[in-house]
Amino acid sequence: MSAFQMESCFGADIGVGYFDMDEILDIFGIKKEVMDNKRVKSLIKIHGRKERIVNIAVRQVTFDVLRSVLDSEFLPYDAYFNDDKLLTSRRERLYDAQERFLFLCLSIANGKSVRSLKKLNRDFSTKELRSKFARGKGKDKGLFRYFRQELDENTREYILSYKAKGSGVEGLARAGVSSRTEPAFDKEALGSEKKTQREIKVFSTSFDDEVITALKLFKDGNLLLSTQMELFKRGELLDTPELKKFCKRLITSYSRNPFALMAIRHIKEVSSYLVLHAMGMAVLGIHFAKTMKLQDAYVEAIALGALLFDLGRFRLPAAMVNKSTKMTAGEFDLFRKHIQFGSQILHKCENLPKVVFQMLEDHHEKIDGSGYPNGKQDQEISVYGKIAAIIDAYDAMTSEQPHKDSMEPIKACQQMLKESGLAFDETLLSVFLKSIGRVPVGSCVLLSNGRVGFVLTLNKSFQPALIRQVYSMTNKSFIASTDIELNKVANVIDDVVVEKDVSPQSLGLQFINHIS
Repeated sequence: MSAFQMESCFGADIGVGYFDMDEILDIFGIKKEVMDNKRVKSLIKIHGRKERIVNIAVRQVTFDVLRSVLDSEFLPYDAYFNDDKLLTSRRERLYDAQERFLFLCLSIANGKSVRSLKKLNRDFSTKELRSKFARGKGKDKGLFRYFRQELDENTREYILSYKAKGSGVEGLARAGVSSRTEPAFDKEALGSEKKTQREIKVFSTSFDDEVITALKLFKDGNLLLSTQMELFKRGELLDTPELKKFCKRLITSYSRNPFALMAIRHIKEVSSYLVLHAMGMAVLGIHFAKTMKLQDAYVEAIALGALLFDLGRFRLPAAMVNKSTKMTAGEFDLFRKHIQFGSQILHKCENLPKVVFQMLEDHHEKIDGSGYPNGKQDQEISVYGKIAAIIDAYDAMTSEQPHKDSMEPIKACQQMLKESGLAFDETLLSVFLKSIGRVPVGSCVLLSNGRVGFVLTLNKSFQPALIRQVYSMTNKSFIASTDIELNKVANVIDDVVVEKDVSPQSLGLQFINHIS
């Protein structure tokens, strides 16, 4: 039983300009419990108290100790609360204690002082934590998992590096070396950068756990790309290292659980379509490259290319981009120039692999020669341009845009199949469509139990596995979201199976409302 008492945080000084776990543990009153943990003591014995891996372990154990508190219910957010006034009631003192407690938990998760976090974010508050996560509605809705995911995300690169060195305890092993090459892809397209072949083992996670990380990734990516696009509009250089780093974070998340990002990709706000479209294509690019079992260097290059090949559209007039009606001939001529606009800025950047330029230049070329800007045919189009055309089309079709509603994944696949050998490379499209399944993630389906749900994951045979049920066709009513894993054994009478796909719009359903 934790010795922690929320009252210990009332009036605590959290405005220091440095991050110190010892001071935080003293405020919480759980220092002895944390430092006596076997894992912490073992690491201290090996490395000493000041080593970074020890600090990370202390932070992890701190959340473990506080789990029951984090998963309990918090007072609702009060926008008018002011800790400068005299707090006389018990409720005010409890709110103050909770406020400081949550700020300190954010500090632990990020490894930064509360003062630093407030400087980085002017809107820094506990509103989202109290409203979204702390409602006490089951184990998946508490704050423990959120803070642990945040901490893991912020420390993952260091921990993986630490494990790869083999310097840890508890069975940490040296990472293996990947020697696989893919002869069908041009090594020159990777550029002159030295590519490491060292591969660090990534442990799988559940869909629900990885969705939290994936949501944060898309939030971070939105901010990063919005900033980069402002630089782009001013003709300034993009921050290539940061963009590459973000792509690696996407790849790591995908490796832990590919379906989380494949689901989050469906979240599209019309006002932020271009940024979200770029990230959606990066996810699909990673998926496509992983499906073809390409080396890490190719996966990273394709992810970066997918993130950037449509950036020229940010130079187009906003009124045209957000237009809800069909473009005129003149507007379409201007739209075609987004490839030229993108090329201008990318050629100013350093250390971009050739893959990125090929994806940009060829993603609107078509196999039959009817594409643009150069009317290339089949073999004249780079393999990366062909990949870009496929992921661009699929993400666009299944996304809400100013001028059209999203298309259901199954119908998008059917539409693309009609264009096989005309707009899209027949072989590559076949590989892609097989990899996302006949009933892709995000599809709305009717089950044999009379319920309607959305596909969250696929099994090894690319068939729906985990379904989130949200509607009862029997009662014609919405139901509380419940997940069901379809029985892996076929032809059993009691098995729940997919009967058919249904139109979510006809039932007033949207996948994006049921992902997290």
